[in-house]
Amino acid sequence: MNELLRQANALLQNHGFEYAFCGGWAIDLFIGRETRKHGDIDIFAYWQERDTIIEYMQSMGFQVYEMMGGGKAHHITDIQEQLRWKRNIFCFTQDCEMVCLTATNEAGIYVVDFRHIGQTKLNFIEFLFNDKKDTDLLYARNHEVKLALSDAFLIRDGLPYLAPEMCLLYKSTDTEREGYQSDFDNAMSCMDLRQKRWLEDALAVMYPEGHKWR
Repeated sequence: MNELLRQANALLQNHGFEYAFCGGWAIDLFIGRETRKHGDIDIFAYWQERDTIIEYMQSMGFQVYEMMGGGKAHHITDIQEQLRWKRNIFCFTQDCEMVCLTATNEAGIYVVDFRHIGQTKLNFIEFLFNDKKDTDLLYARNHEVKLALSDAFLIRDGLPYLAPEMCLLYKSTDTEREGYQSDFDNAMSCMDLRQKRWLEDALAVMYPEGHKWR
């Protein structure tokens, strides 16, 4: 599997927080081969471990920003001063060319532009935070949609990743985005009946009026 994923796994493991690869890389881990070019590395994590992750990434030389919406991001320099408006943060090192920041007239607030040039070095990681309750993982956009923790995470070659049915549910909001349809097609060819039924039921809840993937 991709060397960047191995490097990211080595960076994150055994530091007091749970994580799993998600997004397109998780689909490829499930399938067992690299099916397309990926823009960056996305990491599933839990809200309650957010501060631990931020402090660890900062200690490893990464700058940490939290998304605000509207194309803006807040530079986290003090763990006590976070907005927590969105569920994702991105971390990058000084040599990263994937992120362009433009200062605003508000302290610590930047307009952010991501350059879709593809990631070749471990100088960028995005974390997406989630909740769990009892024995279930909760879908961030609707906590009534749940997946048993025992089904939510898989491992290939020592790399933990989010199950494809949950990854696809997140991707269902923007099926025209580059790579998302191929992720769906590739994953569906390998998913078992339980996984397909869970996704079908989840899509029915989220899109009662219908959805192309149903």
